[in-house]
Amino acid sequence: MIGQFTPKMIEYIAYMYLRSLSLENTVAIARAWFEKDWLTKSTILDHVEKLIDRLPSMDQMSKKLKPARSGYYAWDGTWLKYRDRNIVLLICFDVTTLDVVNYQVADDETYDAYEKLIKNINDTEPNILAQSKGFYADGELCLLKQLREKYPNIPFQLCVFHKYARVGQIIPFVRAKGINQEIKTRVEKVLFAPTKAEAIRCLYELKRYALAHQENKKLREIIGVLKRNFELLLTHFDHPEMSPYNNVLEGFNHIIKRKLTLMKGFKKELNIHRWLKLILMDYRFHKIHSSKFLNRNGKSPLELAQVSLPKHFNWLTLVRKKVHISN
Repeated sequence: MIGQFTPKMIEYIAYMYLRSLSLENTVAIARAWFEKDWLTKSTILDHVEKLIDRLPSMDQMSKKLKPARSGYYAWDGTWLKYRDRNIVLLICFDVTTLDVVNYQVADDETYDAYEKLIKNINDTEPNILAQSKGFYADGELCLLKQLREKYPNIPFQLCVFHKYARVGQIIPFVRAKGINQEIKTRVEKVLFAPTKAEAIRCLYELKRYALAHQENKKLREIIGVLKRNFELLLTHFDHPEMSPYNNVLEGFNHIIKRKLTLMKGFKKELNIHRWLKLILMDYRFHKIHSSKFLNRNGKSPLELAQVSLPKHFNWLTLVRKKVHISN
């Protein structure tokens, strides 16, 4: 027993909260189950926090379960707002299995912060980065510097969609008209060219177009954005097994942000590291549905990473009973 609850009951409540994304609904359902009104938000949070502290860390889980790695990794920094505090979740993600390799919470995307993330990965799963087949990222300079220094021979693909979105911040691409429509069309020809030679040619043509419209400051800014690390946008032409996009992280970021946004309603200060651990662990065990890749449907990221898991209905109970690495 933990207080007046069994461990399984606390695991049930925590799992229910993760699925409902509402503390109010969790309280209501738990009260209906017990047919008592003494269960409160603060009681649930207190018990769930203690449960989280007994869960293994991301490193412990990976060392124990030994997920297989594809060799293709996406890197990203996701900004989160927790009350009045801005933090960034730095993450390394296996693009084939969709599993989280490791993460680091920091105040900013810095060279040192990414170095800590890389160290965490190497300490937990030695050599997987050195044996990588390819990296994906959105162009963060601190990350790029780290990877170029440590793994200069690993192919690196800048996400074409992120570059397109960055240009779309300079001029509006939605319902573009006149010269903006012309610029949009020319940018798309550069970024979505069918061949490397065509991409280079279209960038040259865009530069010539900019010379004829030197009064357009935004166009000059766009040229600067496209030229920055342009060769890294073309990596997929030399390595056709790599995609030019990094879309797998978009869905992941949506899940994380949606859950953490709802947590801003909590009355007391919570340890963001604690809740991130719970959410990221939940993500690794969650079953994937409606994927266009049919082999992923009905499997969790851990299962896609060739981790054999017994049939279970609540991964929290599974970890306590089967994994044997919680306290």
